[in-house]
Amino acid sequence: MQNAYSLFSLTSLVLIFLLFTSIASGQQYVIVEMENGDRLTGTWRGATDTHFEIEYNGQVIRLPLQGHTLTFVSKLENVPDRTAAKHFRNGRDLLDLNFPELAKRKFEKALEEFPKFADAHYQLGLLYKTDGDFAKALERFRSVALIDAQKFDLVPQLQEIGNNAIATIDDNVVAMEKYAQAVDAFQLILKHYPEHESVPTLTYRVGFLLMKQLKDTMAGLELLQTAVKDFSNVPEHEEAVYQIGVLQAEIGEPEKALNTLKQFSRIYPESDWVDDAHLKRAIIYLQVGDRENAVNLANLVRQNTDDPNIFEQANDVLQASAWDIYTDKLPDPNIQTIAVDGTSLWIGTPKGIAQIETDGNGGWKAIEGAAWRINEHASTAPDVRAIVVNESEVWVGTRNQGIIHFNKEKNEVTNYTIANGLPSMWIRDIKMDNEEIWLATDAGAMRQNLKTGIQNHYNKENSDIPNDIHSIALTPDTVWIGTSGDNIAIFDRESGVWNSQRFTKIEPETQIVRFDVVENKILFSWYNESEENQGNGFFKANWDGTDGDSYPVRADLEEKEELDDIYVTGVAGKEYVWVAVNDYIAIYYPDIGEYDDNTIDYPKIVLDDLSIQCIAINNDRAWIGTNKGMLMIDKQKFSQTTE
Repeated sequence: MQNAYSLFSLTSLVLIFLLFTSIASGQQYVIVEMENGDRLTGTWRGATDTHFEIEYNGQVIRLPLQGHTLTFVSKLENVPDRTAAKHFRNGRDLLDLNFPELAKRKFEKALEEFPKFADAHYQLGLLYKTDGDFAKALERFRSVALIDAQKFDLVPQLQEIGNNAIATIDDNVVAMEKYAQAVDAFQLILKHYPEHESVPTLTYRVGFLLMKQLKDTMAGLELLQTAVKDFSNVPEHEEAVYQIGVLQAEIGEPEKALNTLKQFSRIYPESDWVDDAHLKRAIIYLQVGDRENAVNLANLVRQNTDDPNIFEQANDVLQASAWDIYTDKLPDPNIQTIAVDGTSLWIGTPKGIAQIETDGNGGWKAIEGAAWRINEHASTAPDVRAIVVNESEVWVGTRNQGIIHFNKEKNEVTNYTIANGLPSMWIRDIKMDNEEIWLATDAGAMRQNLKTGIQNHYNKENSDIPNDIHSIALTPDTVWIGTSGDNIAIFDRESGVWNSQRFTKIEPETQIVRFDVVENKILFSWYNESEENQGNGFFKANWDGTDGDSYPVRADLEEKEELDDIYVTGVAGKEYVWVAVNDYIAIYYPDIGEYDDNTIDYPKIVLDDLSIQCIAINNDRAWIGTNKGMLMIDKQKFSQTTE
C-alpha cells in the first residue's frame, strides 16, 4: 500500500476495495481526518460503497466515505500527532505539484515531530531512490520495516536496491560496501516478508554473498543450512550443499564436512562440483589421519577429472599422504628446533619445550615430566631456539632466558644467565661432545669445559670472528662457525687458534646458514642473494675442509626468506643426505652428484602458509619442524611415493 493517505469518494469504489483487501489480517486501526480539522482514531469495522464504520470509545460510528481521509495503522503507538500529519499532507501536496525537494523537507519535518511516522519514512525512501541515493533509501525503508512492515510492500524496493548494489560494482575498493548493502536489503525481505515468493531463491543468494563476497563464514553457513533444509526444490540447492561441506571443513568440523560432501556426491553424481567434493573429502581425510580413504579418493579424482588444476591437486594429496603430521602434545605448533635422543625427540617452541616418544616407528607420545620441569623453572615459558642432549643431560638455549640445563640422573633444572658467565641471554645454537659445550650467541661464541667449568669467550674484539653467530659445528679437532662473505672461521681445538678458511667453490657474497656433522664429514648450507650467483645449496667436506665440494640446490628464488630456508643433514653410515628447502624435500647422493628420482612437496594442501624451520634425522626418518607442527617421512615411503 504505497499511498498511506487516501481520499475516498463515491467515485473511488475500485480504489476502496483494493485498499481494503490489501490490509493484513488482524485488528486494524484507522485514523479519520475530517474536513473541519477534527480527527478520530478507532478500530476498523468495514465499509460499503458509500460509508464506513469504526469503533470509537466503545461505540460503532458510521460515516460517509466522501469528505474524509483515512489512514490505516497496525499499532496505535504508530499514530502520528496532528502536527506531523499536517507536515506529511503538505509534503504529499508538494509532490503532486512536482516539487520533490520541498516535499522532502516537509517529510523530514514530520519525522522531527514524530520519528515513528512510517509513511514519512517511506515517501523519503522513494524520493532518495529516485535520486539514486540507494544508501539513504535503504535506511528509510529499514525504518519502515521496523515500524510497520506489513503496512507496506517493501519487497520491490528492497530488491531493486540490492540488485543495483551488485550491478554497479566496478571498483574493488567499494566492492565490500556494495555487497554489504545488497545483503542488508535482501535480509530485510527475509526477516519481514518470510512468505514472499522470492524468499527461497533469495535465501540461497544471501548465503552465497555472505560466504563468498563478505567472507562471513558462520553467517553464510547458517543461512545456507536453512535454505537447504527449507527449500530443497530450487536449482541453488546443488551448490549450497557442496559449499556447506566446504564451510564445515573450514570451521573445524571435519566429520560433518565429510558427511555433507559424501551426501552431495550421492545426490549429484554428475555435478560440476563432484570432483571438487571428492578432492575436498580427500584433503579432510588427510587432516584426520585417514590416509587410505584420502589416497583412494585422490586416485578417483585423477581418473575422472578433465580439469588440470584439480588433477594437480589430487597429485598433491597423494604426495601429502606420504607425510605424518603431528600437531598435538606441543606447547606451541611453531617448532624452532629439534634434538634426537634415542627414540625420543626434544622439541623447542616459542612457548617451551616438549619431549615426545616416537618408539622408533613414528609414534607420538608426550613424556611430560622433564619438559614440565624445564618449562616451569622460569617465570615465563622459555622461547627455545637450540637443544643439545646426551644420555645424562639436556641443554636448552633460549632467546631471552639464557641456558636451561636439565640433569636427567638427578632430575634437576638449572638456569645459566649472564651472571653465570654467558655473553648473552640469546642462545642461537649449542653443540656438545664429551669434553666441551659451545654456544653461538649474538655476542660471539662461548666455550666451556664440561669437567673444569672453565669458560672462554670469542668475538670480534679478541678473536676477529663475528659477534653475530647463528650456527656452530664440532669435530674432534675443530670448531666451525660461519662468517659473512666466502669465509668460515675454524678453531683448532688443540692449539686454540682461529683460522679463516676460504673455499674456492663458494662464490663471493655467500652467506653461511647452518652446520651439521655426519660421521667424518662437515656439511653446511648456504645462500647467495647477488644477481650473478643467486640461489642456495650446501657444501660437503672432510673435517679439516679438504676434499670439499659445493652442491647448488635452487636458483629460482628471489626472497631472502626463501633462500635462507635450506636444511641439509644426513645419517651415519648412509651415502645420502636429506635436503629440505622451502617447497619440498629431496634425497641427494653427493658422491655421485645425483638426486633420488624425484622430490616430495610438503603437505601444504592441508597446512596453509607452511614454512620449514628445522630438521632432524632418526632411523631413516626425516623430522621436519614447521610453523604449523611436525612433519615426518621415512625413506621407504619417500621412494614409494616418488615412484
